[in-house]
Amino acid sequence: MQPIIPSLPFLAFPTDKVLAEFRPVRALMVETPAPDGAIRWDRYYSIDDLLSLDLHNPRPMLEAIAQEMGYDTAKIAAGEGETGVAGHSWVTYCDERWLPLLVRWQAGDAQLLVTMVETTERGNGMGTDLRMTILGDRAALPIMRRLTVALSRFGLTKQGHCHGRTMVDGVFRKVEVPEIAMNRRPTALRIHGDKHGALSEIRAAELPDVMLSCDCSGVRDEWNAQPDGFAELYLKQRHGVDMKIPADRAISPEMVEMIQKLSVQAARKLTTKDLGRNFASEEARNKLSAMFLAVRDPEASQQQRAYLSGALLEIARVPYSEDGALSHPGLAFETMTLRLGVTSVGDDMRRPSSDVFIGAEPKSTPKGMSRGLIELALACVDCGVHMMRDMDPKELVNPPKAGWLPPLMKEFFLDGPGSPRARIFKAEKPSFGIHQGLPIAVNYSAVVWRKGDEQAMVIDFAYHQPSDGVHLARVTRKRSFREGQGLTSRDRGRDRGQS
Repeated sequence: MQPIIPSLPFLAFPTDKVLAEFRPVRALMVETPAPDGAIRWDRYYSIDDLLSLDLHNPRPMLEAIAQEMGYDTAKIAAGEGETGVAGHSWVTYCDERWLPLLVRWQAGDAQLLVTMVETTERGNGMGTDLRMTILGDRAALPIMRRLTVALSRFGLTKQGHCHGRTMVDGVFRKVEVPEIAMNRRPTALRIHGDKHGALSEIRAAELPDVMLSCDCSGVRDEWNAQPDGFAELYLKQRHGVDMKIPADRAISPEMVEMIQKLSVQAARKLTTKDLGRNFASEEARNKLSAMFLAVRDPEASQQQRAYLSGALLEIARVPYSEDGALSHPGLAFETMTLRLGVTSVGDDMRRPSSDVFIGAEPKSTPKGMSRGLIELALACVDCGVHMMRDMDPKELVNPPKAGWLPPLMKEFFLDGPGSPRARIFKAEKPSFGIHQGLPIAVNYSAVVWRKGDEQAMVIDFAYHQPSDGVHLARVTRKRSFREGQGLTSRDRGRDRGQS
């Protein structure tokens, strides 16, 4: 396959359109190690240095897809959107370095999304791996079956430990199962073959529907006394379930559908984390350094950092029940609206600079203790998203120069000690973050301050109304804020805590 010419830059990906229209029902995930002899991690390399070494070539896996689909690899690489097959298009979004890479793929009525990114998921000592994820809608399910078989030869661990023959589109194909599965997805399937690794007809037949969408591994009979064809399905939820599947029984269609649906969010979560590294500050990317610096913060700053961590944990882990009641009563944080939709968090929001928390703690006033700035800023975003849900899309594009004051913020948070104030502005010059595994413009800023504060607190975020998605990009401080004054790029350059 010839060198890849991007169709468009990575940041030109039409995220708004894809989030609004694309409804994936299954995800495939394939990982490959760096080539033999490639540089691995040592104490002299930071993660940024390691990722800059260009160790990975995305073309072998892309070529495998092209061969399976009968595409012209030269046309795919040329970046013109052509595949050589009528009704099929292939648009590549990347930069000259190729990685990270997104492909918007149309195959007849089927829509697919391919993502390729370098990852350090196995740990620093192993260096970097290349991860490909493929999301497909319901019309793409037959294609996903074919791709599962075609890509089964790729992986981080020994492939072909167990193997079988399966029917795909009327043709018997060889399918390979690794000996060891990486812990990546919320479901895992372990299949027992005979002493030579051959799989039973029942097990081989269901692999195109589940493999690469769950953590799948094979066990030879020489290592386990279970009968040929016996399988174990693990659901890695909070209260995990271990299902034993007899050799003569196939996995039920309902379970297959559940495996496929759970794979979508797992793939999006992993790609969001790995791609997000490209849009975070150097300090936020280095988790160990951030933790080391945090323990040296003053006690008041540590309390504000702990509050932020707790609120973000609530957003990520505590769902909102269908009947409208909280599944965990007595929660300490105001994040109800952010938990209703899909909220992602950038590294600069999760691990902000220590300067962000200076003077942000609750203050003693004649009327009592004021709220902390972190609490007010998160509440402003939460109330703002609640307001923006019902707004006309044109209003979201052109907010007033003085910003928005969310009604719920005014009703419940601004009438208290410290005379707190809040506004939401549209940024003049948006930055970018990663939401649902896709680049998104971060174009709103929630600004809060109290009487006597020398600096306001700012949370930059993105809101996508059609999908009800929120991305919390970063939290910073802004000097000399005056009510009625908007955020400008010049102001942003003077912010504390912003790299």
